[in-house]
This record gives sequence, C-alpha cells and structure tokens, in this order.
Amino acid sequence: MLLVIALATVLALALIGALALGWNDPRPRRPADWTDPTLPRRLEAVPGDTSVSLLDHPAGDFTLEVVARPLSAPESGFYGYGVVYRAQDPSRTYAFAVGGDGYYAVLCVDEGAEKALVPWQQFPHIERGDQINRLRVTCAGVSCDFAINDEYAATVEDDTWLSGDVGLWARAFEEGVGVRFLEARLWRSGY
Repeated sequence: MLLVIALATVLALALIGALALGWNDPRPRRPADWTDPTLPRRLEAVPGDTSVSLLDHPAGDFTLEVVARPLSAPESGFYGYGVVYRAQDPSRTYAFAVGGDGYYAVLCVDEGAEKALVPWQQFPHIERGDQINRLRVTCAGVSCDFAINDEYAATVEDDTWLSGDVGLWARAFEEGVGVRFLEARLWRSGY
C-alpha cells in the first residue's frame, strides 16, 4: 500500500512539473513572428455601434493572441471586445469577443449581416468587469480554435474567408465602452 501511495505521489509531482513547464500550453513555443508595435492602444465604441481597427497584418493560417482590458465600461458588463481575423475589410470579418459579463461569442460579419458561429454564452474563465483577458485564435484551413485566458473555449469550421487581416474589436450595446489593448502577437502557420 505504501508503494502505491509513493508511486501516485511521484506521478502527481511529475504531472504538476510538466504543466508548470508548459506541457499543456497551446501557445506556439517559438517567438512570435509579429508583435504590434503600436500597442497599447485604446479603442472606443459608442452605444449601439461596433469599432474595428485593422492591424495591417494579413494572415491565412496563424495563431493570434491579444491581451485587453476594459477601461470605461458599463457596470452591467453588457459590452464586448476582442479580435477580428481573416478580415476582408472592417465590415467583412470574423470576430472573437468576450464581454464584461462573462460571455463570449464567435461571429461572422458580412456587410452588417451577422451570423453567430458560437452564440454569446457564459464561460467560467472570463475575467469580469475591468479585469485583463487574454484571447487566442488559431486557424488552419477552415478550422479555428479559440481560447480565453489559456483555457480552450471552442472550435469552429467556416470557409467564408480563408485569409485576411487581423485586428481589434469593441462593441457597445446600451452604453459606450473603451478598451485598452495591451499586446497583440501573431505566429504564422498555426501551431
């Protein structure tokens, strides 16, 4: 019995060590191929509107990671912010966003028509209110994986656009919102 307990302890410590060294981290292990030199940047949206800021860095297959923090936002948490990817222009893009209320969504926006690829839904790993969130999207072909604060959230397959620009996104519903984007990093060729 003592041998079983010792073996279980050794295996548990090995697993903890592997996780601490990044064994389960889906972030690419090499340095980013591109880091946005214009950040930090503030993006604002007025009530009922969406703001998109393209970063002039097109990509097909990639991993994009953005760190953001709401600065001026309604206490209700009823707003959204995040990234756009494979954007053809600011009105034709995909968006991956979180809200201050703990919800997230993946959207396909085409000239004002919005299709929810993942409808707004709660996710326990979203930091609420004015806390910092890290959003990551990895696309390879028609498949894109999404993570929030290093926790897997969803996988979506959609072939509307297979390449395009990346950028920042903010949406205000009933009250205006201001978001500070602190970091943006991109790795080419997915993982």
